[in-house]
Amino acid sequence: MTIIEGRPAVTGRGRAMQPLKRVGLVREVVDRLREQILAGEYPSGGTLPPEGKLGEDLGVSRTVVREAMRILGAQGLVEVSQGKRPRVRPADPQTVVETFGTYLQRGDHTLLDLIEVRLPLEAEMVSLAADRATDAQLLEMEKSIDDMAAAKNLKSRVEADARFHDLLAESTGNPLFSLLLTTVSGAMRRSRKETISRTGADRALRGHRAILAALRAKDAEAARRAMVEHLRMAEEDLRDK
Repeated sequence: MTIIEGRPAVTGRGRAMQPLKRVGLVREVVDRLREQILAGEYPSGGTLPPEGKLGEDLGVSRTVVREAMRILGAQGLVEVSQGKRPRVRPADPQTVVETFGTYLQRGDHTLLDLIEVRLPLEAEMVSLAADRATDAQLLEMEKSIDDMAAAKNLKSRVEADARFHDLLAESTGNPLFSLLLTTVSGAMRRSRKETISRTGADRALRGHRAILAALRAKDAEAARRAMVEHLRMAEEDLRDK
């Protein structure tokens, strides 16, 4: 379907639609090109047609196409260079991490919203880890607990806390868990600072030890319960703020 700029487009029944405003046009072009890129119509590493050709195909001006390319570039889907045709960027998990991480740093959400998302994610994560974690990974988790207990300052405690959860993600054997945790790492760090600074490391350490004990027993349900209780305590600390 062609996007018509500046004049009414005609529907299948012959009725005229009102022309879209500039912002709406740009968004529609962005959505259309994103769909085509994700569908493989423009392959990874390949170039998109020139601005003029895209504008002609979509029925919009070069300016609209240019603005759409700027947005697609910011989203990590295309690489835009001066004097060159936009190139489709290869799929890169780091791009997802950076884009979503930036949103979490600036988006309209609270730390309690983050806990709500973490609950089902990390509960499932430890359930899988109970069956899949290796002895070496369990030893690394124990070390992160010891490091957290021995930490002399908030920064070191938060880093050891984060390391424990990262190890849980790795021990599932599913790289998407690590990717998902990485995307929220910045916001999670804020959450950890809030809870640990308010209650100290003791509650977090008890939670980590309970989770580790369940993993060593290969008890998926116990691991799930321990994680839920651990995050519920963090939620309570944030609500008491």
